[in-house]
Amino acid sequence: MEGRSIALRCLMTVLLLVMAGTAQALAAETPVEAQVNVPYVVQFGFGSYDVGGLSTETLRIPLSHCVALGEEHDDWRLKFTGYFGYSHARFESNLLGPKLTADQDYVFVLPQVAVQIPLRQGWFLKPYLAAGAGCAFNGSARLEGYGETPLRDTYDFLYAAGITHLVEVPWQGLLVSLANKVGWAEEVAVGGGRGQGFATLQNGLEIRHPLGLQVGDRPLDLAESFIHYFFFPAARFSIPGQQPLKVSNQYEFGATIGFAKPTTLWILENPRIGASYRFGDGLTGFRVNLGFPF
Repeated sequence: MEGRSIALRCLMTVLLLVMAGTAQALAAETPVEAQVNVPYVVQFGFGSYDVGGLSTETLRIPLSHCVALGEEHDDWRLKFTGYFGYSHARFESNLLGPKLTADQDYVFVLPQVAVQIPLRQGWFLKPYLAAGAGCAFNGSARLEGYGETPLRDTYDFLYAAGITHLVEVPWQGLLVSLANKVGWAEEVAVGGGRGQGFATLQNGLEIRHPLGLQVGDRPLDLAESFIHYFFFPAARFSIPGQQPLKVSNQYEFGATIGFAKPTTLWILENPRIGASYRFGDGLTGFRVNLGFPF
């Protein structure tokens, strides 16, 4: 999500040690650093992961609206999506002897616009662009037995851009979706500081089939999905006392339930709900899936 952003860079540890009157030798040691990868957290969405004593829990709500640019079902479309999110990061370490803990909250908003370009029946390209901002606040660091020090509030800009290729094929009562996505996501710290960014190549498969249930007169379906994520350069996750964890390949299995036909409920278009599990390169996470991410 660093003295800026939700990075929880616990440089305040040195101040805590000095304030408590501990040995100058300890104060001169390399500060403990636990930096959350903000672009990864924002893209990860609704869920949680834990690495190197640093855990994050994120709630991300997407609100979307489509505008048809023609009268036919497969005409060009504009899709506007607003991602509103809250994340809480917590860090624990015994690297200095006494237990060090730190907490920080992070809120962000990330508006996105995508253009759905039909190539043929069930075959689409979707370039997208997103730009927004985030704020880290309510942060504090505590060294066991020595007290607590607040972390300053910080701000950052977020942006992402890319293109998705999607093919939907009906087959024996199923709807099979094959998708590829390449994009870039980056965080830029306000007032300087170290930002983070990476590109991803995603390849995914989703299979939908009737569930045999309905809500009112609306039939439901069930979808199973698999996605492979390749990060370049590798997404980095700091681990105190060790080299940063570099994540290049991850895999995700998930399932969602939703309406078989396009439906709007309140302000949600084609709502779906499910769960997925992501793993690979030493990082695992569980998230609530609000639809196939392509």
